[in-house]
Amino acid sequence: MDVAATHPAQVDLARVFSSVRLLGPPMSDKVVRLVSHLFTPEEAAIAVHLPFYKPRPLSWIASRAGRTELDIEPTVRAMADKRVILEIRRTYSLIPLIPGMFENMLISGVDTPWHREYAQLLDDVFRTGYVREYTWRPTRAVRNIPVQQVIENHQHVVSVDLISEMIRAHDDLAVANVCQCRQSLMFRGKECKRSSPADGCLIFGSLARGLVKSGDGRFVSRDEMRSIVDDRWKKKLVFLTGNVSPTSPNAICTCCDCCCHMLEAMNDYGGMPLVAPSHFVAQVDEASCTSCMKCAKACNTRAHELIDRKHRFHKERCIGCGLCVPACTEQSVQMAVNPAYRKPPEGILGLSLKMLPATALTGIKVRLARGS
Repeated sequence: MDVAATHPAQVDLARVFSSVRLLGPPMSDKVVRLVSHLFTPEEAAIAVHLPFYKPRPLSWIASRAGRTELDIEPTVRAMADKRVILEIRRTYSLIPLIPGMFENMLISGVDTPWHREYAQLLDDVFRTGYVREYTWRPTRAVRNIPVQQVIENHQHVVSVDLISEMIRAHDDLAVANVCQCRQSLMFRGKECKRSSPADGCLIFGSLARGLVKSGDGRFVSRDEMRSIVDDRWKKKLVFLTGNVSPTSPNAICTCCDCCCHMLEAMNDYGGMPLVAPSHFVAQVDEASCTSCMKCAKACNTRAHELIDRKHRFHKERCIGCGLCVPACTEQSVQMAVNPAYRKPPEGILGLSLKMLPATALTGIKVRLARGS
């Protein structure tokens, strides 16, 4: 598309999505192309008046836009149906391009040419590496959950961190229709090396009920959830979740390094500060290691590397998934307690408060760097 010919309303909305408050990328032609694909000029003219994050009713939005509810309702509904804005019980808001809109839009599994073009345009923006701007201070928003097979001798230490504890703590369990990241990769004509788009996120508690109600997933029993976890583990996926206690409503993304945007941020754009120190980290006995590098093939965070034909372990890149333990036929790798580990907050409010200082300081730095 000709960016110079873009409607002014779409350009204005692109500036909104570039806001630091929406964790946005710097304003660029790529952002304008993405936003212009997502929103028509009429939609953009209304979307600029939507609140950030906290949904508001049509009356609130109409008042800000200087229009009537009857006038804007069809356009707002069209945006909600496309999932480019968040809708909760007839209230509406803007959410970040990623994470936020990306998950909201692709989790349904809908596949159209419009969705496929969106996936490419979003990837073009993400690969500018703007995520680096937001990793200046540790936020510890997510954590890895260790899998029991590799820490079974230490279960008394990590019982509150295990996936089995999340399964036990919730009556409502669900699986999303698709994995958004693998779906996006497929839309871009590529294929995940470890899994398929059908291996969607694992959802717990009230989030599971909302997922099923919206048609974006299905309920599963505890036994089925355990079976799914075992299958994902065998596929060498890592289990990333919100950094809150197992009893809190939550989601587990079963991720891999070839398509997960979180792992891509960690591996390529300095995103390790986004991840809380894991309860366990790998420990390598270099004396018995043969540098076969089977561990590296299993690892999703490049913690194992071959340098001058010799295995090297980068502890700072280890998220404690444990996939390297069964991969090592020499039994040179085991899991050890991480002294940097801290118990996760009880819920999303506690996590938000814990993240607030780092988030605020990072926001100030990004604004200053952009001169805004």
